Amino acid sequence: MTEPAPRRSIERRAVLAMLAALACLILLDASGKWLGMRGVPVAATTWSRYAGHLLAVLVLCLPTHGLSVLRTAHPLRQAARGSLMVVITLLYFAALKLMPLAQATAVFFTTPILVMLFAAAFLGERPTWATWAAALVGFAGVLVVVRPGTALPLAGVALVLGAAAGNAGYQTLTRAQAQADSPMVQVLWSGLVGATIMTVAAPLWWVPGWWRDPSFTALDVAIFAAIGPLGAVGHLLLARAFRLAQASRLAPWAYTQMLLSIALGWAVWGEVPDAVALVGMVLIAAGPQLARLGTRAPAA
Repeated sequence: MTEPAPRRSIERRAVLAMLAALACLILLDASGKWLGMRGVPVAATTWSRYAGHLLAVLVLCLPTHGLSVLRTAHPLRQAARGSLMVVITLLYFAALKLMPLAQATAVFFTTPILVMLFAAAFLGERPTWATWAAALVGFAGVLVVVRPGTALPLAGVALVLGAAAGNAGYQTLTRAQAQADSPMVQVLWSGLVGATIMTVAAPLWWVPGWWRDPSFTALDVAIFAAIGPLGAVGHLLLARAFRLAQASRLAPWAYTQMLLSIALGWAVWGEVPDAVALVGMVLIAAGPQLARLGTRAPAA
């Protein structure tokens, strides 16, 4: 049966917002890798990520929503979400200094599998046979990507897996908070908590004089300044996409980010995954689709 034209139009807008969000987020990841390889301390890049994020959200949202964007029903839960985001970013940016962008992105995409398992453990959601099959397929994909002989550093793989586990916890908290706060409030609090933590912790991570490196170019400075707004705009676009269309309609498009990571890695660093690694990426992407096949419809 053909869907009404207005619904198709709304879903097209949702898909476009999703694709734009994914483009922003993979550019964010590539920027973190670029800065790390240029000698910028990971913590400094993380500070810029959240300070810029907070500033961008305030500029975009305060004129229309006022101080309401700061109000949350559960500040402690938002603080936990924001703290997890900082840990995720530190781990992932550190990993990107060691690993090709595409392989790091692929391993990080184990997050949806971990979210299913965390939701079963902490939110009382019942896993189906398909959930367990998805977890096994996704895990097999990770083993294929990081198999012996790929020269991928184990430290980098461990950092990405730690970031993926943290991201699963972050998304689980986000789902638990979804009924209490709007996506805009959640996006703002992520930046607020992250910027606060990294600013307060500056005496622990500050490396004097790193910004005066004579090899730094105007491009490096521009990337350092842009990394926060990229994250903020990416998350706001994701929130808009999920407001326009159901998650099940948008989920398959998420794996466009993996394709973008391959293209960016090749264009910027000449990194090209081999055929076996590509098979592993396909397995990782297939896992969540298996889980959706087995999703039970709610009782009438």
